[in-house]
Amino acid sequence: MAKFVNGANGTFSGKVGSVIGSSWRSIHYMRGLSKKRTKPFSEGQIAQQLRFSLMGRLLLPLRGLMEIGFANLDTSHATLFNLVMARNLPAVEGEYPDFSINYSQLQFSNGSLLQPRGVSVALASGILTLSWNPQTTPFNGKADDEVYTLLYDQEQQLFYTADTVVTRGEGQVEIPLDAESVGHTGEVWLFAMSRDGKLISPTVYAGSHTLE
Repeated sequence: MAKFVNGANGTFSGKVGSVIGSSWRSIHYMRGLSKKRTKPFSEGQIAQQLRFSLMGRLLLPLRGLMEIGFANLDTSHATLFNLVMARNLPAVEGEYPDFSINYSQLQFSNGSLLQPRGVSVALASGILTLSWNPQTTPFNGKADDEVYTLLYDQEQQLFYTADTVVTRGEGQVEIPLDAESVGHTGEVWLFAMSRDGKLISPTVYAGSHTLE
């Protein structure tokens, strides 16, 4: 049953005959009923679906981080997840069906804040230590900028991060690892955000490492 709003000439939600009314973020729209597909998908369409599936599975656990790293994106016409998907789909490389993700091309943040510089990674006894240059410039970046870190265990398909958010001025942070991750391949990224949350840096890829 359809629901009319503001009278017969107003908006409505639900199904009326062959038309469906709905709204998204105060934008009201109508669409026709979807038709059952009879034509098989082409190889190109199947390939695109596989690319979306591969990237979607990777990004799905990171919705909370996206709200931080992409807080400055305009989401009035698309969801944040869809916008982040669109930015990261080019990182899916290869030919169907042998797709893979180029982890160096992934983006978990967007902005003009000074990104962490001089980044290095050290591993020992189940701890990954991520270091960077704590100095800023007179024009961009502050010592109290918050630094967000991310580690991805490829084999377990599991994300790690530091127990606490540290500042740029501290210059390093430790990420504790599970014993099950030893010997696996880990991908590392980080980005910075100003204390007031108004400025965000681009993502820095800190390389691929064998976890110890």
